[in-house]
Amino acid sequence: MRFQSVFPMLLEQPSHGVLFLFPYCVCRHERTEADSIFRKDLKVFSVSQNRIDCELAELLALKDLRENEQLSGYTNATSSRAKLIDSLKLLVKENRILQDKLIFPCVNNSALSSLIKLICPSFEKETKEELIYLIHQFLNEEEFKETLHKLEQETRVFFDINYFREYITSGEWDNAEKYLSAFTNMNDNTYSAKMFSQIQRQKYLEAVDRQQKLPSDFAERAHLFDDFKVLVERNPMLQDKLKFPSMDKSRLLSLIKQIMDWWVPYCINVMPNANNETISLKDFPTVSNLRYASSILTDKPNQEGRPLDASSGDDSNDSSCFNDNNQSRESTSLPDADSAVCAKSLEKSVNLKLQLINEPSECRTLLLPDNSFGGRVVRLIYSHSGDFLVALTQTATHKLWKWQSNKQSLEEENVNMESQLYQPSSKLVMTNDIAADPKDSISCFALRGSHLFSASGGKISIFSLETFQTLATFANPPPIATYFILLPQDLFAFGFDDSSILVHCPCTKKTKAKLKGHQNRITCLAYSLSLNVLVSSGADAQLCVWDAVGWKKLCSKFLHSFQTGLVPETTIVNHIQFHPDQIHLLSIHEGQIDVYEAPTLNHTSQLVPDKMDLPITYATYSCDGKCIYVSCKSGHVKVFDTSTLELRCQINLTAYAQPGTISLELYPLVIAAHPLEPNRIALGLTNGRVHVIEPLESEVEWGKLPFTDSREFSTTFGSTALE
Repeated sequence: MRFQSVFPMLLEQPSHGVLFLFPYCVCRHERTEADSIFRKDLKVFSVSQNRIDCELAELLALKDLRENEQLSGYTNATSSRAKLIDSLKLLVKENRILQDKLIFPCVNNSALSSLIKLICPSFEKETKEELIYLIHQFLNEEEFKETLHKLEQETRVFFDINYFREYITSGEWDNAEKYLSAFTNMNDNTYSAKMFSQIQRQKYLEAVDRQQKLPSDFAERAHLFDDFKVLVERNPMLQDKLKFPSMDKSRLLSLIKQIMDWWVPYCINVMPNANNETISLKDFPTVSNLRYASSILTDKPNQEGRPLDASSGDDSNDSSCFNDNNQSRESTSLPDADSAVCAKSLEKSVNLKLQLINEPSECRTLLLPDNSFGGRVVRLIYSHSGDFLVALTQTATHKLWKWQSNKQSLEEENVNMESQLYQPSSKLVMTNDIAADPKDSISCFALRGSHLFSASGGKISIFSLETFQTLATFANPPPIATYFILLPQDLFAFGFDDSSILVHCPCTKKTKAKLKGHQNRITCLAYSLSLNVLVSSGADAQLCVWDAVGWKKLCSKFLHSFQTGLVPETTIVNHIQFHPDQIHLLSIHEGQIDVYEAPTLNHTSQLVPDKMDLPITYATYSCDGKCIYVSCKSGHVKVFDTSTLELRCQINLTAYAQPGTISLELYPLVIAAHPLEPNRIALGLTNGRVHVIEPLESEVEWGKLPFTDSREFSTTFGSTALE
C-alpha cells in the first residue's frame, strides 16, 4: 500500500488527532515520542490493519522520511504543504457534507445594508434611518473607513463632504463621481448637472495632461473643491444629508431590542414562551429565504387550492422573511460568490397591482405606413432628434419613416398626416450586400449624421439617407462584421464573427487596435463616454471591458444564472446597452436580463421571465433611463422600473397588432426607444411592420394611472435588485 493512501484511512480513526504528530516527531528525530505514539495511539492498526502497522514501523527506522521511495517527492516543507493542500482540497470537494458549504453567500454589496433591510422591512422611515445613523457612528468610532462609506452610498442618508473632498483633491474623479451618483444624478437639478459636468471635464483635462506628462496641480484641485462645496450646500438633493445627528450609544441597544421584539413573532411560526422570557441569540431563528435571490408573490393557487388574496394582510406581511404556508412564492436561487447581488423581496409585494393593457383603446398606437414586404424587422433605430426612424429587415433592405411635425403627437386623427414612408426621387432602395450563406446573415447598422453604416453578413455599406445612394462599401468578408459603433475622435469599433474587435479610423484608414478576448463571435459593443471604456459581448456568454486609451482589457465576466449558478445553455448575449448614467450596463440574453456596473462589471441585478414569455427577444432603456422595455416571444412588452426592477406595466399583443394578424408567429423582435420621449417606443415585428406606442394622454407614464383602474394583475417575473 502506498504511504500517500494511508492518511485518508487514518483520518477515519478516533485517534487521527495524534496522527499528524507521528511524522512530525519522526522528521524531528524525536524517536522516543514517535515510538510512544506508535505503540499507544496507533496500536489499533496492529490488530485491524496489520500492513499499515508494518509500514508505519518502517518509517521509525529511517533517518529521513524522504529516504522512502514513495515519499521522496516531498523535497521540502513548502512543496509538501502544497501537495497536502491539493489533496485536502480534493477530499473537501468530494465530501457531500461540505459541498453546500464551500461558497459563502454574498447577499449584497454590504451585509450591513442587507441586515438593515431584513430586520426593518415594516418600520417607519425615521426608525430605519436612526438605526443607520447609529451603525454609522459605530463604524466611525471603530475607524472602518471603507465599510463606513459603502454604508453611506447604499443608504443615502448622510453625504460625507470630507470624504468627497479627499477624492477631489487627490484627483480620483471616477470615485468622486461614483460616490456622488449614490445621492443624486445629472438630471435632478442644475447643481447636480454642474457637479457631474465639472467632474467629467476635470477627468478629461487631467487625462490630456497625463498624455503630455504635465504635473498635477494639487492647489488647483483644492480651489476646485471650494466650488464643489458651494454646489453641494445649495443642492436640494444633498442639503438634508450634510449634518450628522448627535446619537446616544445606548439607543442602538434599545432600538435593536425593539426590532427583535417585532421581528420574532412575525417572522417565525412560534410564540414567546409561557414565562414571556426574551429569546436568546442562540435560539434566534434562521431565515430560509436568505438563501434565495428573490421572493415574489404570484397568482398561483396555494396549498388549499384558493387563489392568493393580494389585497389582504397588514404591512407586517410584506417581508421576505415571512414564512407562511398559505403563501405561494417564486424564488431564484443564490448567485455565485463573486456576484454582489442581494436577496431582495419587492416592497409591498402583497399589495402589488400592475397595469395590464389589452386593447388599442388603452394606449396610443401608430402603425407606420408600409407598402413593401421586406421580411422580419431585425434592427430599428431613431435619429438623435427623433425626427426619423430607420428599420433593417431580414432581407437586407432598409425603410425610413419621417415625421412632419416636431410635436410628433400620436393622436388618431393625425396618424396619416404625421408620418410617412420616405422615398427619394431616385426611387433607390438601400440594400445591403448579402452573405453567401444565409446562416451568416447577421444584421447590424449605425447612424452617423445623414449617413447610415449597415451590413447583413456581407460587406459594410455606407448609404446617404437623403438619396439612398450607396456611397461606399468596405470590409469584404471573411471575417463577417457582426456589430459596429462610432467612437470619439472619428474612430469605429467593429466586431467580427471570428471573435475579434477592430478599432479603426476610416479617415486615416489606420487600425488603432485589434482586441482579442472572446472565444466566439462578437454580438454587441457599447461605449461609455464618461468612463472612456468599450464593452463587448459575445456568443461565448462573456462580457469584456476595454480601456479606450491603451486598449487593454480591464476585466471580463461570464453570464450566469442565479437559479443554477451556471452559464446558461444558450451562451449568446444578444445585446448590451449603457444606461444614460454611463455606468450601469444592461445585458440581454434570451433567458434573463442582467445589470452590471462598469468598469468592474459588478453584477447588481437580474430579471428572469416566466417560462411562458421565453425567449426574451430584446430590451432597452428609455431615453431618461428610468424604465426598461422588454419584448418577449409571447408578444408581451413589459415595462420595468429601472431602480427597483418592479414590473410597472404589461402591453399585450392585442393592444398594438392589427386584428386578423395575431398568431403565435407574430411578436416584436426589436425595440427602439425614442431619444426625447421616455414613454414612446417603436416595435419591429416578425411580419415586417413597425408600430409606435405610448401611454394615453390622460396617463402620466406607463403603469402610473391618475385614477384607480381595474386592469390589474400579479407579476410573474422574478427579479433581484439593489436599492
